[in-house]
This record gives sequence, C-alpha cells and structure tokens, in this order.
Amino acid sequence: MELKVDKTIKTLLAAIAFGLFLNASNVFIDKAYANDWDLVVELNKSNVKIDRIQENLNIIDKNVRVLEKIIDTAENNITTTINNACQKQL
Repeated sequence: MELKVDKTIKTLLAAIAFGLFLNASNVFIDKAYANDWDLVVELNKSNVKIDRIQENLNIIDKNVRVLEKIIDTAENNITTTINNACQKQL
C-alpha cells in the first residue's frame, strides 16, 4: 500500500520542519551570544556604579574643600584672638 501525499500536506510538513529548524537555530544562536550580551549588561551596570561613585567622590571633594576653608578661617580667627590677647597683656 502506497501512501499518497498531496502538495498541501508536503508544504505544511515542510513549513513545520522549517519552523522547528529556525527554533533550534535560535536556541543555539542565543546560547552562542548569551555571554557577550551578559557581558554588555554587566559592563553597563558597572559603568552606572562607576558614575555614581564618581559623583559621590565629587560631592565629598567639594565638602572637603568647604571644611578646609572653615578650618582655615577658624585657625586664623583663633590666631588673631590669641595675638590680640597677648598684646593687651603686654
């Protein structure tokens, strides 16, 4: 007994086979490039962290400069006060 298959069934089977082939190839392609993609994502996360750290360092640097000015002013005021007090006693 010979199985006769018409063109519609052949086309349908070919489409299914082609779809399965594309699905399988996408899985392999995704696996092949997954490491690169993960690396890009991790690099982006690292860059964001580095940017935040840099912003925080800039803020700390500005605060240190302000504190240095305050300390310098306080030191000058104390020195002036001490010098004035010593001159009055002489």
